[in-house]
Amino acid sequence: MSPTGTDGIIPRGLGIVGDLIAKEDLTILGNFDGQISMPEHHLSIGAGAAVKGKIVARAVTISGALDGSVLAPERIEIAPTAVVRAHLTTAKILLADGAKFQGTIDPERTEAAMHVARFREKQLTHADG
Repeated sequence: MSPTGTDGIIPRGLGIVGDLIAKEDLTILGNFDGQISMPEHHLSIGAGAAVKGKIVARAVTISGALDGSVLAPERIEIAPTAVVRAHLTTAKILLADGAKFQGTIDPERTEAAMHVARFREKQLTHADG
């Protein structure tokens, strides 16, 4: 949760194409196509939402559609309404009955991959500032 007590939201009906660096928890209810970097925060993909791309987050909850890759060292939860085609790197996964999953799961390289992701985020942040 952010310091203001609210999380970031990409609402239904809004589509974004590009790269996103988030400094708070984020919920996507619309569409997103690109790279999401938020290694210290939680990402939720709501039912009816569609995300295509690469995600780096502390934890991810998927209730909508995802096509891409996810690196989440804490956990990835895939809800019954989810349709996921992805490569997942995580230490803990919850796949609910009814969820549709096609892809791979790699529990081994989570720690090293997060170090690389944090380094890349710092490089991007410093290059922009």
